[in-house]
Amino acid sequence: MTTRYLHPAKILLLLVAIAHLSGCARSVATISNARQAFAVGDLTTASVTLQEVASNNAQVRETAELDMAVIELATGAPSKAERRLRAMRDQFDAAKKINPLSDTAAVLTDDNAKRFRPAGYEEVMIRTMLAICSLAGDQVDAESYTLQAINRQATLAAKANKRGLDGGDIYQPIAIAPYLRGVLREATHHDYDDASRYYQLASTVQPDFSAAAADIARSKNGTHSTKGNGVLYVISCVGRGPILQETTAPTTTATLAIASSVLNSAINQTRHDKDHQATEHSDARNSQETDEVPALPNIASVKVPEVVIPESPVASVGIIVNGEPIGKTETLTNVADLAIRQNQAEMPWTIARAIVRRVTKEATVAAVGDAMGLEGTAGSLFHFATASAWSGMEKADTRCWGLLPREIQVLRTELPAGVHQVQVVPLGRGGGPLAGGIQQEITITNGRNQYLMVMAPTEKMHVVHRPRSLRDQRSDSVEPLSFSLSD
Repeated sequence: MTTRYLHPAKILLLLVAIAHLSGCARSVATISNARQAFAVGDLTTASVTLQEVASNNAQVRETAELDMAVIELATGAPSKAERRLRAMRDQFDAAKKINPLSDTAAVLTDDNAKRFRPAGYEEVMIRTMLAICSLAGDQVDAESYTLQAINRQATLAAKANKRGLDGGDIYQPIAIAPYLRGVLREATHHDYDDASRYYQLASTVQPDFSAAAADIARSKNGTHSTKGNGVLYVISCVGRGPILQETTAPTTTATLAIASSVLNSAINQTRHDKDHQATEHSDARNSQETDEVPALPNIASVKVPEVVIPESPVASVGIIVNGEPIGKTETLTNVADLAIRQNQAEMPWTIARAIVRRVTKEATVAAVGDAMGLEGTAGSLFHFATASAWSGMEKADTRCWGLLPREIQVLRTELPAGVHQVQVVPLGRGGGPLAGGIQQEITITNGRNQYLMVMAPTEKMHVVHRPRSLRDQRSDSVEPLSFSLSD
């Protein structure tokens, strides 16, 4: 008899132990250290640390892989970063999608027990960063990636609308994807109408991007560049991007209503399963069993992930060509704003999941107490102490793609064909230089684009540029057929 009574308790202790293990502080700190190493320019330490995390901790492997792709891009291996991001994109797309209202897979522990799934903005940024990697590499699939980013954002907005949210606000189009698509359309020297349309979309989304007016006018005029000139695009990933940190959030009437809906759905599913089984046992139809929704506990607050933007002094990147200042990059997409907006919109469901977990844990504790024969004061004390300890072990799910930039910025400058010394300089919020910057030799080709990628999480910057090969130069020896509609 004693063995039978203790058996549920052993199960409970095992569940508590699992819950305790799910919040692995060492792994989170290791990722944090890798991200800090990236911020101060130590790419070797960042890479080695992330490789170790990816190998040893399945819980955060996907986030380490995403961060690793950014390291690879910064070290001048854009094709390798592209392959990694493409594999991660395909993996996430193939994973089973779970509706946030019924996502109760981690009710016995916390959200860290679930397989990592990127947030909506991270899904879009995977495709955006794929386009940037392609532009820094072979440039073969860059246009396809921009279209994927545009379509994914539209899909997320439509899904949000179906859930009763304002999808147009939470998942409004991002400017960088249509802008880059416009750049690539314009580079064909004949798809100017497409280029103009995408530039206009980017301008609508990011009206503060002052260069858009010239882009629209140029494409409407059907001119890529002045004859004898080419174009340099400096695409900069500026600042340290959004990460998640644990905080507490109060429960509200809305979050309690969502939690109640989840529990009702679970009960209805249980009843449906029993009714299905009853078709095989006719006497089961006369069963007097009833399923009741557990009472929602009195919870004042729960642990949730909050978006935090780490400090970075870099506001933009200045461009100096052959010793002459040309200008500075302008913001096309504020990644931090995307993350904050989505986190706030999803917060009611995040809180509701925590409430559902508390209900499930308290019901489990109550069942174990009954099985142990605990009643009265002893039963109450057992229930309070065990449920409180179990729930207290919960940790907010702070897994995220932590090496995204705060902003993606762009500067376009037209230069005469030939070799140029291009210096990129980190600029502070006051417009002054924070460091000497990095100089890169760039070869501009008549009527063609060149792309220079700058990774500037802090004043410690990294430049990625694909020098044109001899084969590229030979293919450019013949001028494009036309440079304007009037030709």
